[in-house]
Amino acid sequence: MIIAGLATAAVLAAGAGTAFATASTPTSSPTSAPAPAVPREQAEKTALEKVPGGKVTSAELENEDAGQVWEIDIDAADGTEREITVDAAKGTVLADETDDESDDQADAQKTDQKNGQTAGSHDDHGQTGGDDDADDD
Repeated sequence: MIIAGLATAAVLAAGAGTAFATASTPTSSPTSAPAPAVPREQAEKTALEKVPGGKVTSAELENEDAGQVWEIDIDAADGTEREITVDAAKGTVLADETDDESDDQADAQKTDQKNGQTAGSHDDHGQTGGDDDADDD
């Protein structure tokens, strides 16, 4: 019994030592996407050429099907919001979109419809919203 207990303790100690060695050994980090050929500053400058007088509010490097792109959000001088997509390999403008409130509202409405929600809810009597017991008024 004593020998079995010592053998078990030795195995546990060896396992703990291995776990400690593994925990203290640096692990390799997952490979990240390569740095873009076009740096952020250059992409912002290219985007601002499309929106003179605008101000960059954000810039994000994204991986798209066609490769890496910079998505640059700009507040234009006329009050609109623009999203300029710049190819991160070539520095060319791929897209120039205006983002306004009507687009946001239309997108929200499409999302609501996709999720099964409608602009007005109907009760069992075909009436929209409100009190379905008209006698109590």
